Amino acid sequence: MIEFPGTETEVRQLDRFLTATERLPSTPELDDMRARAQSHAERLSNAVSIGFAGEFGAGKSSLANMLAGADILPTGPQHLKLPLVIVTYADTPETTVGWWDREPKVYSGIALEKAAADNPDFISVGLNTPALREISLFDLPGSGALDDTYKQTLDLLKFVDCAIWCTNGTNAWRETERHLWAQVPQNLRDNSLLAVTHTDLPPVRDALDRVLTRLEKEKSGMFRAIVPIGTPVAVRAMAQEPEPDFALWETCGGQNLAEKVLEIASHRRRTDLEAARQDLAADFLPFLETLTGAGEAAASDTRTVQPSLESALPPLDNPILEDWLAAIASIYEDLRDSSDIEPAAFLQSCQEIVEDFAERLENGSEIDPGADWIPGEFEKATDLLLLLQFESGEGPLKDAISILAQLSDNLAWAGSTVASAPPKTGT
Repeated sequence: MIEFPGTETEVRQLDRFLTATERLPSTPELDDMRARAQSHAERLSNAVSIGFAGEFGAGKSSLANMLAGADILPTGPQHLKLPLVIVTYADTPETTVGWWDREPKVYSGIALEKAAADNPDFISVGLNTPALREISLFDLPGSGALDDTYKQTLDLLKFVDCAIWCTNGTNAWRETERHLWAQVPQNLRDNSLLAVTHTDLPPVRDALDRVLTRLEKEKSGMFRAIVPIGTPVAVRAMAQEPEPDFALWETCGGQNLAEKVLEIASHRRRTDLEAARQDLAADFLPFLETLTGAGEAAASDTRTVQPSLESALPPLDNPILEDWLAAIASIYEDLRDSSDIEPAAFLQSCQEIVEDFAERLENGSEIDPGADWIPGEFEKATDLLLLLQFESGEGPLKDAISILAQLSDNLAWAGSTVASAPPKTGT
């Protein structure tokens, strides 16, 4: 069985980089790194999108219903005209009506007819289906052979990570289909499937071997794999009681299709992971190392932490900043006195202190009104410090020190007022 790769570690590293650099002065190099890190984080945090496309009557909506495990998309001849429909994970069923240029509208439950009446640009349906935690399904409107719907299909395919082109087995892979698919970017074609549908019909089943032999010769550079599927039979196999008919599920092509879909989704996820890891290793983590230098120097002599931080600031009249400096100085003192302190215990101490100050900052009376973003920074730091406790090695300790230093800078910049300096005495 193909194992879908996890992304939790990389997403945490990307989030730490973005948090640590959020308030740094803008430079072209830093802006480029932050843009790449944000893009990686978004891709790895979202489900892999699988687009279903094909000419009218090719059975793409039936196939999407089968993989979603729910009969929600209309199939066959019907009068309900739908735009792009996205099937995603949600704790409770809901239907979102969306437009490219305005705010969406949400209906509870599955309400495709009501959503279609709003004339949206797209509709999103949320289902509590475990498989949808990893992949989301994009059911594209059917395309015609000689009309402008081909252009719409090409435009919408830009939003998906992988694609399944459904071709009707009664007249598989026509010239009009080849013409459209040749215009799809190569990186998408390399991670897409050609599903030959209606293989449960006798005329298609009888000629299937010959059709597949022809398609295998033509797939080079066009598809990752070709998968024949008798969708109605597959649906019937999985609906059997008291348990699915797994033998029928396999012979009708359902098992092969499910494995191939997971394969292309996993391949895309691994590709995204590799790109993120390369940037983390080459750029993001080395940059964070330069930010942790000051924190490491402070940890080497904890008794000088508070005086050194205070000497860098003008005379301050802000009790919360002074209390913060004292608190982190006590953390470093504990670290110095206990050379064998457990990293998890140190990180937990950091988290508890940050959490205490986050609660204290909530009333807003101790910081400048224009610095209302400060409490949010402390809340994010609390979450990051909690996540760091599940990692090993010296990296989390360095990251924690960097977080504390960044919070000190934030308070010094936005939460302090300059006290009246004592008069200078003559020399």
